[in-house]
Amino acid sequence: MELSLDPVPGIVPAPAARAMARPKLGLAFGGRAEEVGGGTEPLFLDVEVPLPAALAHLGGSTRATATGNPKGKTVVVLGGISGNRFVAGSGDGAPGWWPGLVGSGRAVDPARHLIVGLDFAADSAGRVAPTTAEQAQVLLAALDRLGRARADVVIGASYGGMVALALAEIAPARVGSLIVISAGGEPHPLSTANRELQRRVVALGIESGKADEALAIARGMAMLTYRTPDEFAGRFEGGIDACCPHTASAPGAYLRARGSAFRAVMSPERFLSLSGSIDRHRVDPSRIACPVLLIGADSDQLVPPDQMRALAGRLAGPSELHLLPCLYGHDMFLKEAEAVGRIIAPFLAR
Repeated sequence: MELSLDPVPGIVPAPAARAMARPKLGLAFGGRAEEVGGGTEPLFLDVEVPLPAALAHLGGSTRATATGNPKGKTVVVLGGISGNRFVAGSGDGAPGWWPGLVGSGRAVDPARHLIVGLDFAADSAGRVAPTTAEQAQVLLAALDRLGRARADVVIGASYGGMVALALAEIAPARVGSLIVISAGGEPHPLSTANRELQRRVVALGIESGKADEALAIARGMAMLTYRTPDEFAGRFEGGIDACCPHTASAPGAYLRARGSAFRAVMSPERFLSLSGSIDRHRVDPSRIACPVLLIGADSDQLVPPDQMRALAGRLAGPSELHLLPCLYGHDMFLKEAEAVGRIIAPFLAR
């Protein structure tokens, strides 16, 4: 299916981007990509990305970053719904949110790659859930804004993996290959059921004036699907000591802390929009012909191994699947990032 983005002021359309020499990327938007001693000075760009007119219901714009070597492969890196554009850092030398995979000396290295990060678009009122195909259009707008004709590789974990698959389906000419981590061609029914309960809790919290508390509870519920019984058994004791039924247990205190931290990076309304987006995800793997590296965890409850195997078997192009033994379930891509990197590195080097 051909994808055409509506003309938006400030966006370079794809044909013009193809004619653009890569080292000029940073200069076009005020960044630095100067030739120094035969090499290229590392680049950091943080740009506003106007959304296509067809996606006006998701707001007027989002933001994207480009970090690293403008002569290297363009590697888009996307995470879960709480991930942001600073996957390679914010330009101040501090690491980004995926330091075990992205950074100096890592599998995705700004010395070798131009790393693109994205803030996902969402309805700020929480009433509309975009499809992952619409989120892929946002990514295309970001690539256009950065003057890149295509992504050489898109690495997507969890929700980001869903967006990567959608991109390869709707705009195959604009992606070279995919690395999809803990994401399927469609949501698992049990995972949808869990997320629907979370959304009901948040919606009830908004209606009752306790939106932040509801969001924290929903995050705690989600953590129970991200992690595994074996991890909890090794870390905590079950039960409560006091007679009050509201007494916090050891695992409950952990979930409260994670919920509180989540409130710092996610609003209740944005959560509703992006959580719903996960459950609107659908791709036809038979229309995805680019090479795909699939990585999953044998303990993942959200995207079980059988779902990863099914996706691998339905893809039209060459694929390889790695299922890692892991204590951390769906959070394997964060907790075992270096192991993931060892699998990714040779694929990126091709």
